[in-house]
Amino acid sequence: METVTITLNGREVSGQQGMTILDLAKESGLVIPTLCHDPNLASYGACRICIVEDERSGALMASCVTPIAPGMVINTQSPRVLERRAILVELMLASHPDSCLVCDKGNRCQLRNIASGLGVGLVRLQRIPQFASIEEVNPFIERDLSKCILCAKCIRACEDLVCEGALDYLGRGFASKPATLGDQPLEKSECTFCGTCVAMCPTGAIMEKEKSYRGTSATRVRTVCPACSCGCGISFDVNGERLVRAVPDEDSPINKGTLCIRGSYGYDFVHSPERLTTPLVKVNGNFEVVSWEEALRLVADGFKRIKETGGPGSLAVFGSSKCTNEDNYLLQRFARCVLGTNNIDNGSRLDGFTSFVGSTKPIGDIEESQVILVIGTDPASSAPLVGYAIRRAVRQKGARLLVVGPCQTVLNSWAHLRLQPRAGTDVALVNGMVKTIIEEKLFDKDSVIKRVDNFEALAKALQDFTAENTEDVTGVSWGDIVQAAKIFAGARKASIVYDNGIGQQGNVMAALTNLALLTDMGDGARCLYMLRRDSNGQGACDMGSLPDCLPGYQSLTDAMIREKFEARWGCRLPTEAGLAAFEMVKAAEAGSIRGMYIVGENPAVSFPNSDVVRQALESLDFLVVQDMFLTKTAKLAKVVLPAASFVEKEGTFTNFEGRVQRLRKAFNPLGDSLPDWEIVLRLANKMDYPMAYLAPKEVMDEIAELVPLYSGVSYTRLDVKGPRDVRVNYRQSEHKQFLLLEQVPQPIESGDVFPFTLLVGNVLYQFGTGTRSSRSARLKKFVPEAFVEINPADARKLKVKDGNKVRVSSLVGQVTVAARITESVGKGSLFMPASWPESPVFGLFDFVTDNQTRTLAVKSCSVKLERVSADG
Repeated sequence: METVTITLNGREVSGQQGMTILDLAKESGLVIPTLCHDPNLASYGACRICIVEDERSGALMASCVTPIAPGMVINTQSPRVLERRAILVELMLASHPDSCLVCDKGNRCQLRNIASGLGVGLVRLQRIPQFASIEEVNPFIERDLSKCILCAKCIRACEDLVCEGALDYLGRGFASKPATLGDQPLEKSECTFCGTCVAMCPTGAIMEKEKSYRGTSATRVRTVCPACSCGCGISFDVNGERLVRAVPDEDSPINKGTLCIRGSYGYDFVHSPERLTTPLVKVNGNFEVVSWEEALRLVADGFKRIKETGGPGSLAVFGSSKCTNEDNYLLQRFARCVLGTNNIDNGSRLDGFTSFVGSTKPIGDIEESQVILVIGTDPASSAPLVGYAIRRAVRQKGARLLVVGPCQTVLNSWAHLRLQPRAGTDVALVNGMVKTIIEEKLFDKDSVIKRVDNFEALAKALQDFTAENTEDVTGVSWGDIVQAAKIFAGARKASIVYDNGIGQQGNVMAALTNLALLTDMGDGARCLYMLRRDSNGQGACDMGSLPDCLPGYQSLTDAMIREKFEARWGCRLPTEAGLAAFEMVKAAEAGSIRGMYIVGENPAVSFPNSDVVRQALESLDFLVVQDMFLTKTAKLAKVVLPAASFVEKEGTFTNFEGRVQRLRKAFNPLGDSLPDWEIVLRLANKMDYPMAYLAPKEVMDEIAELVPLYSGVSYTRLDVKGPRDVRVNYRQSEHKQFLLLEQVPQPIESGDVFPFTLLVGNVLYQFGTGTRSSRSARLKKFVPEAFVEINPADARKLKVKDGNKVRVSSLVGQVTVAARITESVGKGSLFMPASWPESPVFGLFDFVTDNQTRTLAVKSCSVKLERVSADG
C-alpha cells in the first residue's frame, strides 16, 4: 500500500494511503478531541469537534472522515480551529441540562472534558432545553435523552457491532432522538441489554440503571469476563472492595468495544451475600466455622488415611473449567504427586472432547468466511460475541449462513438456509452433505487424497446413507441437504460453529471433521469453532486436568516425558490412566472411590441423574468441596473451603480459540476466602509436599518451560499494553485421516409414556449451570425462575397456559418449572435452559455415555409434561 506524507503541526509524518487525518494524528501521538468517533465504528463526522485546518487552502475539515493526501499541511490547534470547536461545544451545551454536578457520568463525560479543555464555561447562547423522560422497568439501562448530543454512537454500535438494530433516529430537527421502534421502553424492543450503547455514550444520555456507586472511580482494572468461553476483555471500575461498573476493554482483540448482558451486568455475583467467607466442617450433620489451620489439617489427615488404607486409586479430584490455568496446573500436580493418582478431570468433560479439536484461528476470521455453518448451537445465547461476528459477516461481508438445529434461534432470521433435523440425527444430516459432495464431485479429489488418508473407505462407509434413509431419519428433505452441501463446498473459506451439545457426540464431531477435510484445499480455509461452556474449559484441559494425559496433552506412557515432569516435580508419577468425571461418580457409588476433592464444580446439579450423583457423593468416606458458594454439592461435603472470585486473584484463562489472557486482581478476597491456587499449595504443604511458588506468575513460567503448547507465554508478554495476540500453538498433523462411521443413527424416540423430546441449551440471561449467574441480582430480577418452553399446539392439548407451573418428568427424575408458550420449539419438543440450580434439568437425564468422548449425553431426552398449578 502506498505511503502518504503530510505535514502535521509543523512536522512531516507518513501514513498508509486510506488513513484519515485523525488516524494518523493518533498514530503520531497527537490528541484530537472527538465525540462521535470510536475506533470500532466507521467514521461518521456527526459532531465536527475533530475539525482541523489545512493551512494550504485554509479549509476546515472533520479529521475523522478526511483521508490524508500528499502535501497536506494540517494544523490541529490553530486559532480558527479552537474557536470553531468552542462554538460547536457551546451549541451542544445550549440544549444540554445544567446537571453536571449531579449527573452520574461525572468526570467520565466526554462533553464536559472537552468543554473544560477548550475553556468553555458559561454558555452565551439562548438555551433550548430538551425534555425527554422515558420510563424503563428493566434493571440494566436507563435513558435521559435531554443529555443526548445526537452523536449516533448508540445507534451505530447497536446496528454495526451487535447487529441488533434496536435503536434508530426518530423525528427530525430539534425533535430528533435515538429511540426504539414506536418509542417503546427498551424491554419491549429488540434490545438484549448488552450494554454497548452505555459504554459508547459520551454523555449521561444512556446510563447503567441500578448503580452501586454514583461517583467516578479512580481505579480501573483490566481482566477477562468469566461468563463464557469467548474470553472478552473487560475493565472494571473499582471503589474500595466493590466492582461498580463494567466496560469493554478497549485493547481487547476479541470483543471490539462490545460485551453482552452477562459481561456488562452479571458480575455482581461476586458481592452476593451467599459468598463463603470461612472454612466449614460438618459436625453431627451441621456445618461449623473453623480456622484454615484446622480445616486443612482435617483434609490432609482424611486424604492420608484413605490413601494408606485404600491406595491412591481410591481418591479422585474433580477440577474446574472456571478456575485459572495456574489453579488447574497445580491441582493436577497435587493429584498426581501428593495423592498419587491420575483420577483427575475437570468440568469441561461435559463439553465433550477434552483435547483441542476447535479453532486455531481467531474469532475475527469468522467474519472473513464466505459460508458459516452453525450446527446444534445458539451462539447468540451461548457465546454472544460469536453471534455478533456471524451477523456482521452476513450483513457487512455477504456471508451465507447455514443454520442446523431443532429449535428456533436468533440466527434463524439471518440464515440463507435453515435445516431442522430431529434430535439426535445431526450425524445423518452431515453425512448426507459429505455423501453429496463426493457423489457430485464438489471437491478436489487429487488434493484430498494427497493430504488425507481413508478417502476410499469413507466413500464406501457412506453407501448406506441413502437419500430416502437420511430423509426418514432426519426429517429434512434431501433437496435441502444437497443445497446445503453445495453452498458449503462452493465457499473458498468456511467456518463451522458448534458447542458442547455436538461435542458430546463423537460421531457428529467425526462427521464435521470429515466435512471440513473433504472441502479444504490444504490452505486451512475450513475451521471448526467449538464454543465451550465455561471461561477456561480449554485451559483446564491444556493444563492436564485430565485422567489420560499430562499438561499439554503429553503422554502418560512416554517414559521421557514422564521423566521430565518427575525431575521437575520431585515425585514418581502414576502411569495408568485414571477415571473420567462421571466414572468417578460411578466408582464412588460402587465403593472403590472413597475420597474426593471437588474444586469449583457442582456435579449434584451439572451431572445427569441427580439422585444417583447425590447418593454416590454422600456414600464417600470423605468429601472436600472448594467453592465460592455453599452449593448443593458443597452441602454434601465433610469440609468446605471458601474460594476467592475471579476478581480477587491473579491468573490466566485460555479461551476457545486458544488465546491466553490475564486475570488481574481488583481487591482482596472476601473474608477469609483464598485463591484456589493458594489453597492447593497450603494443602500440599500440610501433606508434606511443599510446592515452592510465590505467585501465579511463577506457575506460568513453569508451564511455559514444561508444556510446549505454552512455550513463550509469560505475564510480561500478556501485560503489554495494546492489542494482544498470545495464542497457544496447537500443532496439528500435516497428514490427516477421515474418520469412519459404521451405522446410520436413529432419532430419539418418544413413546406414549414420555411423548416429548426435551432439548437443553443456553439462554442469554444466565451462564453455565447457574451457580454464579443465579446469584447475580440483576440477571435474576430480569429472569427470576426456571422455565420450560412448549409449542402452543401442545399447550392447548394439555390445557397449559403461559406461566402455569408444570412438572417435567423422565424415567429418572422430575422438576417443576413455569411454562412458556412459544413458537420457537416445534410440536412434540420442549426446551429448558441449563442455568437454574434450583431446578436442575440434568436430573432428568440418565447416565448415557459416548464412548469416543468419555462424556455424558445431556442434550436431549424423552419426557412427559403435566400441569400442576393454574397459577401464573
